[in-house]
Amino acid sequence: MPVVTLRSAATQARWCALALWTAVPAAFACPTGPISLVVPYPAGGSMDAVMRVVADAAGRAAERSFLVRNIGGASGAVAVQHVLRQPDDGCTVLAGNVNTVILAPFQMPHVGYTAQDLAPVGQVGSSDFVVIAASTLPVEGLEDLPGLVEQRGKALSAGHPGTETLQYMALPTIARQLRMDLLHVPYKGSSVLINDLIGGHIDMAVVAAPAATVAVERGQVKVLANLTQWMASPAGGAQAPLVGWAGWFVAQGTPPAARAPLQAALRGALAMPEVQRKLQALGSAVPSAAQQQAFAETVAADVPRFRQRFGEALASRAAASAQVPAPDAGRGR
Repeated sequence: MPVVTLRSAATQARWCALALWTAVPAAFACPTGPISLVVPYPAGGSMDAVMRVVADAAGRAAERSFLVRNIGGASGAVAVQHVLRQPDDGCTVLAGNVNTVILAPFQMPHVGYTAQDLAPVGQVGSSDFVVIAASTLPVEGLEDLPGLVEQRGKALSAGHPGTETLQYMALPTIARQLRMDLLHVPYKGSSVLINDLIGGHIDMAVVAAPAATVAVERGQVKVLANLTQWMASPAGGAQAPLVGWAGWFVAQGTPPAARAPLQAALRGALAMPEVQRKLQALGSAVPSAAQQQAFAETVAADVPRFRQRFGEALASRAAASAQVPAPDAGRGR
């Protein structure tokens, strides 16, 4: 008969508890009412569309309602501030991306938070960036732009959804690699930016791929380049790929037990085939299990990496074309 020591019994108990925790996630800290998923841009944008798909599926996976709340303003900082003011119980979740979590506080220290104030719950998706132009612009790729500038005798106007974004950060690289000037036109979101591009008010723009999906499918704009791939190529300077992620975050003080049901709900949602199809149709890549597990490490590594690259873009802004105001406040990014 095998001898069971106190130590081995305790070890078995710990393994049993771990197995039970994995199979049956902890209950939500708020016993009633929906979980609030705060999207930092108004309804109608690409991130809003992605998060609504995931919120609906997460609600079904957890048998608990997830309510999307759109709180725009200050490049997403208003939404982050709202989440950080709520109780640390895991019942208010931020739908964050690189721009809101890392770049906004770096550019605007007065917002009163940093990436370290947020705890990653899990990655929802990632997307490449693209350079788009109106379908009537007489170019087919980035390599055609310098010739158009020479023909016109003036810089091309390039839209981007704000100086606190990776999209803005990429423009100096485009100008430097193509040896041409660009007139930066900041917007408060990609929706109005794309409408202005379609209307011929600007020449080109840098946006996250999901933001351009509908307009490209309708033939209203054309893709000049996948910017993520171009920047990694010799033509783009063979730089580290520029990829934007999106994920769920809670306040850093939220205990692990309160994060567990959120993580389980998100994993359940992303495992649904129909959710994967919808996200892919929106241009958002579904993270693998390994990416999900490593999301916190990814965010932590991206803080110094993107700050360094964004700082270089800021330094080059003095040599870039003058900023001009956007004609209108936009909708979701």
